[in-house]
Amino acid sequence: MVDTKTSSYRQDNQNPPYFTEVQRFRQTWIWVLLGALLGTLLFLGILQVVQHQLSGTHWLSTPALLFIGGIWGLLVLIAYKAHMFTKIDEEGVTFQLFPLQWSPRRIPWADIEEMYIRDYDGIAEYGGWGMRYGLQGKSYTISGRFGLQLHLSDDQQILIGTQRPVELEKLILRLRCNRKL
Repeated sequence: MVDTKTSSYRQDNQNPPYFTEVQRFRQTWIWVLLGALLGTLLFLGILQVVQHQLSGTHWLSTPALLFIGGIWGLLVLIAYKAHMFTKIDEEGVTFQLFPLQWSPRRIPWADIEEMYIRDYDGIAEYGGWGMRYGLQGKSYTISGRFGLQLHLSDDQQILIGTQRPVELEKLILRLRCNRKL
């Protein structure tokens, strides 16, 4: 399951329509895998202590065990902090897949020729989720099967994953009515 923040779509007389979404890796299998790594690390630590008490030798050196623990901690931190940020405002579309992109990428309205929501197959079309390159262009996704497809004026195609396709489709329709697209 992907955790997304609350809806932020709005339309009023003083501000143009906008949309923001933050998706985070909250799939069970990711946390099971990281838990298995923790279990392995704990097992190695216990084995280290028991073997040292029984035979006076170390199965694994303490620096190596600390190194493995540091790598595990880094993987957990990266998985916890990783997120996909999408924002659509009066200037264009902004997105960031952190930590693969350190700064957000903004695509101004003038560079977007076509924009629509589509159903996609992450494995078949792009070889998985994340920041990927496929025959259909680039994709920036966390999970799921819906995305915002952008066709740019320089012939690039970019797919940005979303967990709120209906809300985003309504915004696209409003933008078309307001002649942004």
